Amino acid sequence: MKKILLLNPYTSTSDHIQPPLGLAYLAASLRKNGFKVVLVDANKERAGVKQVLKIISQNNPDFIGVQFYSQNYDDIKQLLLQVKLNFPQIITIVGGPHPSALPGEILKEFGKLIDFAFCGEAELGLPKLLKNIASPKHFKSIAGLIFRKENKIIVNPPYFSPDLDQFDYPAWDLIKPQNYPPSQHGAFFKNFPITPIITTRGCPFGCNFCSAGVNSGTLLRTRSVNNVVTEIKDLYTRYRIREFHIVDDNFTLAKTYAEKMLSAIINLKLKASFAVPNGVRLDTLDDELLFLMKQAGFYLISVGIESGSDRILKKMNKHITVDKIKEKLLLIKKHKLDVAGFFILGYPGETEEEINKTIAFSLNLGLLRANFFLFQPLPGTQVAKKFPKNSLKIDYGKLSFTKPSFSNHISSTRLKNLQKQAFLRFYLRPKILISNLVRVRKPLQVLFLFKRVCHWLF
Repeated sequence: MKKILLLNPYTSTSDHIQPPLGLAYLAASLRKNGFKVVLVDANKERAGVKQVLKIISQNNPDFIGVQFYSQNYDDIKQLLLQVKLNFPQIITIVGGPHPSALPGEILKEFGKLIDFAFCGEAELGLPKLLKNIASPKHFKSIAGLIFRKENKIIVNPPYFSPDLDQFDYPAWDLIKPQNYPPSQHGAFFKNFPITPIITTRGCPFGCNFCSAGVNSGTLLRTRSVNNVVTEIKDLYTRYRIREFHIVDDNFTLAKTYAEKMLSAIINLKLKASFAVPNGVRLDTLDDELLFLMKQAGFYLISVGIESGSDRILKKMNKHITVDKIKEKLLLIKKHKLDVAGFFILGYPGETEEEINKTIAFSLNLGLLRANFFLFQPLPGTQVAKKFPKNSLKIDYGKLSFTKPSFSNHISSTRLKNLQKQAFLRFYLRPKILISNLVRVRKPLQVLFLFKRVCHWLF
C-alpha cells in the first residue's frame, strides 16, 4: 500500500492554530481510495524543518503533499529543498491557495523541488494522480493538476464538484480536534474543545481583495443538511466538541439553506456554542436568520466591514454602503449577538483621511471586537491582477496583515502607526476593555492575549 504524508507546515507569522480541514478532507478521500495516510500538523506542533525531516524519515512515505499559503512561500521553499536533498525518491506535491492563484508559475519558480501541484480542490484529483503516477498519459484528464510534459508546464482546469455529499467526512481521527488549543481564531471563545466545520463552498461576490473564488469556485455549493448534522453529532459525542466554528466563505449566503441548517441545529438540542469567525456578508442578514442563529447557540457574528468610506468600498467591489453597514449592525445587536468587525487599512488609492475615517467609524458601530488588517496584494485577487505588469513585485514571504507588504503612497512606517492607533483607540475604551476581559475563561488566555497584542502592535 502506497503511503502519503500530508503536511500543514509551521507558520511563524500567524498566531492562529486550528485543525487543517482541507488536509483532513484529502486524507479521507485518499484512504477511501486505498492509500495509507499520515497527517502532520507542523504548525500545531511548532515543528520546524529539522523536526519535519525526522518525521519523514520515521514514516518513509512515497509521496508528500504540502498545503501552500502564499505567506509560507519562503519557508516551504526551504523545507522542500531539504526534503529533496535528504529524500530524493519522494514525490512532492503542493496544493492550496498559492498554487490555485498562480498555477502557471508554481512549477517554474520551484523547479525540481515540486513534482506536481494542484489548483482548486483536490479530493478527486489527488487520488487519481497517485493511482496513475506511472502513467503520464492519464495526467491530462486529472482536473486541477499542474504537471510537466516535454519541458512544458501544463495546467489542467480545476473542477469544483457540485455534489459535496460524495466526500467522506474529514479524517478527524488523524487530526484529533479535541487536542487543539482553544484560541483558534483569536483569544476568545465560549466553550471548549472547538473545531471548524464547512457547510458550503464557493463565493460568487468577487471582492477585489479576496481570492476565495479562486480556491473554491464562484458557484455556491452546499452539503445536505442531514450530512452536516450527522457530522456535528459525531464530533459532539465522539470528540466531545462543545464549540463549532462554521468557516464557510459565507454561511448565510443562501437564506433558505441557512434557515434549514439552523433549524436542524436547534433540533439537536446540544449544549454547544457556534460562531462564524471567518465572517458573513452583512447584506445577507435579516431578522429571521438572526433569530435562528441566536436560538441555535451562536454567540458571535463576525462581519467584513472593511472601510468607513463609500469610495473605498466601491473600489473593493463590496456591493455595500456605509449606511447599509450601520443598518445591519443595528439589526444584529437587536438580537443580542456580539459582533466582531474586520477592517482593511492601506487599500490601494486609500488616503490617510479615509483610513482615519474608517478608524472613527469602527468606534461608533457597537462592535465588541475589531481587527484592523493591513492590505495584502494576495495572489489571485482582482486588485493584484489590475496592477500594470512590473509595477508590483510581490515578495510572497513578506505578506503579512501586521507589516506593510505593499508600497502605497502612505509610508510603511506611517501605515503601521495608523494600525497601532486603530487597535489602541478601539480597545482602550473602558467599556470595550472590560467587556472583553470579563470574557477571559482560562488563565492561558491571558498569556495568549499578551502574545497577540505584541504580534499585532509590534
